[in-house]
Amino acid sequence: MARPSISAHRQRGQMLVVFALASTVVILLAGLVIDGGYALAQRRGAQNAADFAALAGARVIAEWVGGDTINGTDANVQAAIANSIQANGGTPVTFGSPSGPVYVTSSGTPNGFVGTISGGVIPAGTVGVTVGSSRTWNPFFLGVAGISNWTASAVATAKGGYSLAGPPGNVFPAGVSQATYDTFPLCSGDVGSSVDCQPVHLTPGSLNVPGGFGWLKFGAAGKCTGYGLGMIDAGCDTSKTFLQSEIGPPANSYGCCTTVSHGPAPADRIGSLPGDKNSADCSYYITNNVQVIVPIWDVAGGSGAGAWYHIVGFAGMQLTACDGGKDIEGVLRQVFFPGPTTTTPQPKGSALGIELVH
Repeated sequence: MARPSISAHRQRGQMLVVFALASTVVILLAGLVIDGGYALAQRRGAQNAADFAALAGARVIAEWVGGDTINGTDANVQAAIANSIQANGGTPVTFGSPSGPVYVTSSGTPNGFVGTISGGVIPAGTVGVTVGSSRTWNPFFLGVAGISNWTASAVATAKGGYSLAGPPGNVFPAGVSQATYDTFPLCSGDVGSSVDCQPVHLTPGSLNVPGGFGWLKFGAAGKCTGYGLGMIDAGCDTSKTFLQSEIGPPANSYGCCTTVSHGPAPADRIGSLPGDKNSADCSYYITNNVQVIVPIWDVAGGSGAGAWYHIVGFAGMQLTACDGGKDIEGVLRQVFFPGPTTTTPQPKGSALGIELVH
């Protein structure tokens, strides 16, 4: 029986080497596909964690910008960021380190490390915060190539302050005077749980125009299309039936949801609903503890059907009573809108805002 030649042995050895090399290449390619896809997912996760953490910190900064020095503190910014990072699966950040979260000014300049500020007061000039996040894991296949771990990192910056945007949803068709917001405190707890959360008279006729009880001429033809806040013009529905259908339940409460223009009158005015047309049922809001968004007005003029309110912003309110529509009672709430934001002082109670700017 003839033995295989030396050449045949050599060919078989070469085939084994080629097969081994090809198998290695296949494994590496599979590793790149699988581990690369997983890396992209982890990168998105790290970015999401950074985004949410920056927005959480910016929310506290917005409270500070709005004058709340009880909740708007360095310690609360730190806690908000740490809790958000943990909730979204990011690696815990080290506060005070060169890579830790930092406050930023309007120009993006670092303004001190979060969690290390003496006295706990957020630094003057702060408008936002920058937060980094990372995720580290062990690759499935690329260990063959000596890659034993992989880290994905991301950075996000968010700003907080007063909102420059209009409400993102519906607006309740009743205005509250700026004087009311200046007089009474904002409630951050349950109704009746503290002195700040005691219900107050928000729209009695004595605080409004003659013959008006705070109800506004919302909902011109097309539900405010083309009118913005200029409801003093013709086309507004002033019927009691219309007001009732607009108030509730909330699925029917559309109102106007445009931004305050601050343009020439009457662009930033809303007409007043006369006193004989304002009877309405607010029970849905009261029973379900619904927080609504209302326009804030600073000055008003006229009387009855010809009256108007000058709108300067939007704020939050929770109804506790609505006596036939002639006297709305409730507590004042702070509301947040998505950006853009500003640190320029606004009327007390005006909506705060946060925006992602990374």
